[in-house]
Amino acid sequence: MRVLRVAAVIGAGVGAVYGGAIAGSGARALLGSLLISIPIGVIDALVTAAWIAGIELFMLPRVWMRWLDALPFAAVFVLKTLVYGAIAGVVLTGQPGERLLGVVNVYNARTGLIAVFLSLVPVAVLVMMFQAAGLVGYRTFTALLLGRYRRPFVERRFFLFADVVGSTAIAERLGPLEAHRFLAAVFSAVAEPIELCRGEIYQYVGDEIVITWVEADGLADARALRCFFAMRAALAADAPRFVQRFGVSPELRAALHLGEVIAGEVGQVRRAIVFHGDVMNTTGRLEQATREVGCFFIASAEALASLGPPPDIRTHDLGMLALRGRIEPIHAFCVERDRRDRSFRQ
Repeated sequence: MRVLRVAAVIGAGVGAVYGGAIAGSGARALLGSLLISIPIGVIDALVTAAWIAGIELFMLPRVWMRWLDALPFAAVFVLKTLVYGAIAGVVLTGQPGERLLGVVNVYNARTGLIAVFLSLVPVAVLVMMFQAAGLVGYRTFTALLLGRYRRPFVERRFFLFADVVGSTAIAERLGPLEAHRFLAAVFSAVAEPIELCRGEIYQYVGDEIVITWVEADGLADARALRCFFAMRAALAADAPRFVQRFGVSPELRAALHLGEVIAGEVGQVRRAIVFHGDVMNTTGRLEQATREVGCFFIASAEALASLGPPPDIRTHDLGMLALRGRIEPIHAFCVERDRRDRSFRQ
């Protein structure tokens, strides 16, 4: 709903600009025309934006729409442009804003086709932005557009490193091609809970997914802590499909840490936002330590102290863990949701 509200605000702005652009000329005529054309443009754009954003947010993520993932980028771009352009054309010719204000225009076949054709241009730009944002993540895309990380700076972030349990054995049994499809299915299944927890997918590394939050976002409702359990719940709900297709139900192990990183943009041909700091290495080492201590989810004492674990989360003190490649040990905890959750017992 938050993204939908943002889309509505952007749509209203575009509609206002469009309404102003088609206003009549002359000082008196212009003022009177603006009072009519701008509200019309805002109403029409809101209706169009609501339809397009609704499809993107509520329909396309559904399981029955995953066939789109198999199509090439260009094919998805053309298909979405045609569908969304048709929606914009229908709204434009249907004239909801004009009808509300009692100034309906009469379209003939020629002017109707022109209206539909003109609607394809802004829709094509919108679709390209949606596709680009989907490749790098909506929050990363927004940050790149606004230039937030153009100059590097220090910020405190949560990092959650999660990898698939037994992925090496699974890959040996399935073969490289099916193993890739298996991991792609796992990452697809956990995408929605990550988004619901406001996490940013920083990168995929083999069978591992790295998720991050700025401290304020991760603290709200203990999102950084709850995200792992939400991911596991999504995989559990999808378990029958995984067993049927791959013969295995995927499990995750993870580690959570909080600390300062240097955040900034790098690259010229391909720009990206990167994070540098000891917190990254430490989180990776904590995730590796889950195998040694027999716990599927480890959180550093620093992360837990900042979060203040909610009542339904239980922690077991692991003491000071000596991590490979790190001189100083780190205080860590094994984290579980409740006693009925058996995933933390090997």
